[in-house]
Amino acid sequence: MLDSIWTVFDKIFVVTSVEPPLELVERINNVGARVIMVKSTSVPEMLKSSLDNVTSPTILVVSGDRPLIKPNILFTIGYGIKNFDCIIPKWANGQFDILLAAYRTDVLKNLLSTGEGCLKFDQIPNLLQNVSFIPIETDLKALDPELHSFIRIRSLEDLDRIVKIIKD
Repeated sequence: MLDSIWTVFDKIFVVTSVEPPLELVERINNVGARVIMVKSTSVPEMLKSSLDNVTSPTILVVSGDRPLIKPNILFTIGYGIKNFDCIIPKWANGQFDILLAAYRTDVLKNLLSTGEGCLKFDQIPNLLQNVSFIPIETDLKALDPELHSFIRIRSLEDLDRIVKIIKD
């Protein structure tokens, strides 16, 4: 995952609520990423705390449970934001992926500075005015035909599936 991100972006922050193992810290250091420790396990609170370190006008948020993410997906989302407040991948069934999305840094800071923004972070597309959705099954599938970039490790079954994909 870090290799894919490093291929596209030169400034990486790894935000975590637990101290990463030494092997991960060494890997992070190899790509020049910076670890930011945050006491909270709440995603909005973690983002809010880490945004003080961001100096770029846009930020790409990628959850750390996507080991098969492809650089071309990251590039398309990260650089596709243009004049929008955010660009979010969206499935045909209407679900969206706010943890693989690009945001205007100032817009995200403003949103997370409010209690409502933190509480309703999972509804961020409804809280912002200028949102671009990128269709997963059409636009992004053209870049990742198997949609492996969207497989997240949330269970042992997910981990088994990823290991099988890697071995095949």
